Amino acid sequence: MLDGVRILEVSRSQTMMAGRILADLGADVIVVEPPGGAEGRRLPPFLGERAGLERGLTWHALNRNKRSVTIDVASSDGRDLFLKLAETAQVVIEGEQPHFASLTQRGVVHCAVRPFSETGPKRAVAFTDRTVVAAAGPVYYTGDGDRGPLTIPVPQAMMEAGAEAAVAVLAGLAACERDGEGQRVGVSMRVAAMMSAFSTPYYAGTREARPQRSSERRPVVGIRAPQFYACRDGFVQVNISTGGFGALTRRMTEWVATRVPLAADVVDTDWSRFPYGDDADAARRLQATIDALTLAFSTMTKFAIGDAAREHGFFAAPLLDMGDVARFAQFRERGLWDTQALPDGRSIDAPVRFAHFDSFSIASGRPAPSLSEHTHELLAEVGLSADEIQALFAHGIV
Repeated sequence: MLDGVRILEVSRSQTMMAGRILADLGADVIVVEPPGGAEGRRLPPFLGERAGLERGLTWHALNRNKRSVTIDVASSDGRDLFLKLAETAQVVIEGEQPHFASLTQRGVVHCAVRPFSETGPKRAVAFTDRTVVAAAGPVYYTGDGDRGPLTIPVPQAMMEAGAEAAVAVLAGLAACERDGEGQRVGVSMRVAAMMSAFSTPYYAGTREARPQRSSERRPVVGIRAPQFYACRDGFVQVNISTGGFGALTRRMTEWVATRVPLAADVVDTDWSRFPYGDDADAARRLQATIDALTLAFSTMTKFAIGDAAREHGFFAAPLLDMGDVARFAQFRERGLWDTQALPDGRSIDAPVRFAHFDSFSIASGRPAPSLSEHTHELLAEVGLSADEIQALFAHGIV
């Protein structure tokens, strides 16, 4: 799909996903690392829980189908060498504080993936993935109301930003082809991560009521209904809905009454008007429903609950872990997984195909590159002799 397109990715944590997606689409993506290795090589988890430049599983997941060159772009000789290599490229991707935005004057698509916007008040603020996600808002919904929020256990902002950057680069290539001019693309990690925040940040500065964390929602007739219930192999998310979604709760109570004892008048509750009548009676109905759901779900698996929800027309969402995803038959049937080799000789199933196309097949052509694996061949391609490459190596430029 992107055959013939060469992309230079000055590797940072937030650029890796973009490069991987574009490499999967057929581009020749060249990871540009400092001689000591890119920061992505130092991201956990590590193979066998032993740290090492070639043992980072995050690196291996996000850098397949790429080649690697080491260049110290912070030095003047390294920048000159990078610019020489850039003469063969159509796209350059960088992280914060980009050095090569002027390449748009040569007709290149330049994409900068920054933690915050280029001109905003946080443009020079130090960051981690966790602080960017916190600034984006999704952690506001997590955890219990009497303590701080739970943080996302994986680097979320870098993944979201990388995916957005891949889309932005494709748009830049289309505009470049149409207009015959280089394109400058900017991606904010915070804005990208905001897409998973369910619009929470957009309440700032408006007259809308402030959204509440789910554990802080106002009790109904003195009872705070849980959203998460334990089941035999984990947890499910279930809402006891009222108002316009009351019919969902009615169907759920009708189903749960076939599995555990539940009084007929509770099953017949008009959840579209709830609470109505006597508060004590409403509290009895709500608590009985919660108790029945707790008992019924405790004997079922999360996928059995999901099947029941689809069959009987109510809402229940299993909370999946990575083991559940790996065992999910539909993903395997659709060709998501492929065998990947690891540096220690083992092979694992890893997600490869994020989409299917009629005229193009995503394939895992090569594993993630080892440090400086392709430096010699790439510099030879742009005319450097073996002696010149060795001299650059001796001086720490490559």
